[in-house]
Amino acid sequence: MADSEISRTLPGINPGKDASKETSTENLPRVIDRRNLLSVAARILSFRIAETNGVPRASGPTPVREMWPRWYAFHQQCVQATRHRQKLENKMLDVAGSLPIVEIDIAGSDQPTVVGSLADINRLTSNLDAEQLHRVRAELHQRRKRWRRADQRLGYSTAVVREQELADRTGIMGRVMWITKPSTLIEVTAKLHCLIVMNDPTLRRVILNEFTHWT
Repeated sequence: MADSEISRTLPGINPGKDASKETSTENLPRVIDRRNLLSVAARILSFRIAETNGVPRASGPTPVREMWPRWYAFHQQCVQATRHRQKLENKMLDVAGSLPIVEIDIAGSDQPTVVGSLADINRLTSNLDAEQLHRVRAELHQRRKRWRRADQRLGYSTAVVREQELADRTGIMGRVMWITKPSTLIEVTAKLHCLIVMNDPTLRRVILNEFTHWT
């Protein structure tokens, strides 16, 4: 079963009457660091871009100021989907007892070999005797059976598909925005924010060299 909270498409960012209070510099954190930089930037961008709503624009490609709110809404939805999938994954392990895989100790190998399908096992027939093959196949069958039952109960597979679909769509929207030429400083900032969120959300790498290719 899919989580209703993440199955809805999030609306575009459209600040209401209290938007100025939420995004004004007076209400920003006193200290801005790696932990809150991207969220603070998103708040300011949401407000500044919303200020341009209703401003006439020339015909042509969709401007960055219209792309960023849509991309960010999908990004937020993707984050929610990932959290939901991670919670379900933990529940799956509790219910099923283990992942649907089996580790096999093969003579001459320092590390156990992990198999998750009969095809994986069949590729190892030359390394295992008949008794080992029977035991491994039976164990894998039981683990996969328990995993399927847990999946039917919790909807884990649906959550995985949903997360991947959102990630793919968010990625496509982001890449389209990257190749769209910005026309204002706000749009340049929006593209930089998107690039960091998608490639370096923990701010561990220097990406300014990539950013210079936009202008």
